[in-house]
Amino acid sequence: MMATKEGVDSSRKLDLQKFHVSYDTGLMLKDPLKELPPYFREWNRIAESLPQLVKQKILREEVHKMPLLDHRKLEGYRQKRLAHLQLCFITAGYVWQDGDKGVTKTLPKCVAVPFYAISEELGIKPILGHVDLALANWRLINPSGPYEFENLECLYHLPGEAAGDWFCIVTFMVEFSFAKCLKPLANIFDLLPKAHHQKLQDSTGLNETVNEIASLLGEVTTVIHLMQSSLARMHDKLEAKTFFNLIRPFLGGWGGADNPLPDGLIYEGVSDQPIKMTGGSAAQSTTLQVVDALLGVKHTQDKKDFLTTMRCFMPPDHKSFIEDLENRQFKLRDLVLSTNSERLQSAYNKCVTALIDLRTYHIKIVTKYIVQASQTMNEGNYESLDKKGTGGTSLIPFLKDIRTDTKVRIVPETDTKVQHKRPNFSLKFGAVAVLSSIVIAVAVKIFTQK
Repeated sequence: MMATKEGVDSSRKLDLQKFHVSYDTGLMLKDPLKELPPYFREWNRIAESLPQLVKQKILREEVHKMPLLDHRKLEGYRQKRLAHLQLCFITAGYVWQDGDKGVTKTLPKCVAVPFYAISEELGIKPILGHVDLALANWRLINPSGPYEFENLECLYHLPGEAAGDWFCIVTFMVEFSFAKCLKPLANIFDLLPKAHHQKLQDSTGLNETVNEIASLLGEVTTVIHLMQSSLARMHDKLEAKTFFNLIRPFLGGWGGADNPLPDGLIYEGVSDQPIKMTGGSAAQSTTLQVVDALLGVKHTQDKKDFLTTMRCFMPPDHKSFIEDLENRQFKLRDLVLSTNSERLQSAYNKCVTALIDLRTYHIKIVTKYIVQASQTMNEGNYESLDKKGTGGTSLIPFLKDIRTDTKVRIVPETDTKVQHKRPNFSLKFGAVAVLSSIVIAVAVKIFTQK
């Protein structure tokens, strides 16, 4: 039994179930519900018809008719997650229905009180984010079919009709793609203590363990490529104009100097003071923070602070999952740097490169759907989001800095590898020298005989 300085057994197996993570569905909520019991019929009705109500600009009227329901009548985790999904959609529609200029400063008690209470019980923020839109808003068309684009649909819908659904479905598939790397990732973390002790004991089994880790890293690399391929499907059915003007504003937060609600939103019946909330952001996904933890990618302090803040928008178990990986005593990168295994180093660098490529592709997506759209397709209803992401960051500079932090983790060619090549050059030079000596000797002999 080995203990880290925090007193945790560092040789323990990585138990994904402990963090409510599945090899099949990854970080996605398993078997999310579609409808709440009849007592909550008004939540069901308004959430279901939300895109039409927003389009007709009558959502607020419908919300004002809603009764204040007792959230304590919800039973079990999945009902609470569905209630949170419904109420965060209703909240987003209520706030942003009339654009920046028509934004409301107060969320009515009939929504605010149960929404805030359910959020506290779940450990999730009371705003629409990745945890709802991506992780709890899906279902299979054919329950016995595969997790594929053609077999996925949304439970509840963003503005933009089919385009809004497609934005969600692509996000679902990036998450489902990530699930495929969880088994090799867990195996890598389980093998790292073993490799450490074999190294200390100068064990002959170290090479075998290192090669096994290298093979597992290859599987993770394949999955990162698959995530990028899934993201690339965004172009198939989503136009930049639709995303920028209809979908993206729905994901906005409240609070900050450039926000139409600079002080935040008042949750009536919860607090008389406005509350600031960060809007939905890809940074709220656990996926790449897990990959960063595996590869030992370290971000500069300001970026690290932002990404750490984004963990507060994840389910608490997923936040704990990242922290567990980061706090493990034995690190993959340390093994790569200390073993001088060319195969492991190559596998590691290919995995880091795949992550760099994914982050580069994400920059291209953001450039198309936000930066260029803001310049050429902007209808001007949501000026507060023209230059910043829905998560509140300056878009391209932030993403480029994250990518740079990843690039610097590439391991340079090892001295061992260079030294390994040098004898080949020496042998070639030696062979030429010997051959030259023979030719000179023969020439001298012939000359003497003459």
